[in-house]
Amino acid sequence: MKPRLAVALLALALGGCAAYAEVGPPGPGPGRAMASGVQVPPGHLPPPGECRIWFPDRPPGHQPPPGDCASLRWRVPPGAVLVPG
Repeated sequence: MKPRLAVALLALALGGCAAYAEVGPPGPGPGRAMASGVQVPPGHLPPPGECRIWFPDRPPGHQPPPGDCASLRWRVPPGAVLVPG
């Protein structure tokens, strides 16, 4: 494989890896805690089988609605996280 092609393929592959971070299993207390310490209140968690893009700098009532995980996974902007239901 040519070096330029290999570098281009690697850049494409790694570029998608940084697009989102998923919230892990429930931490201590209600809701879900992220590694960064942001807490998602239980009333704002998406329903099972759906996901939600969560912006840590916005109040819970100003977060986008839940939706299909497969499509939201590719639309998470920098600084936000993908919260699975």
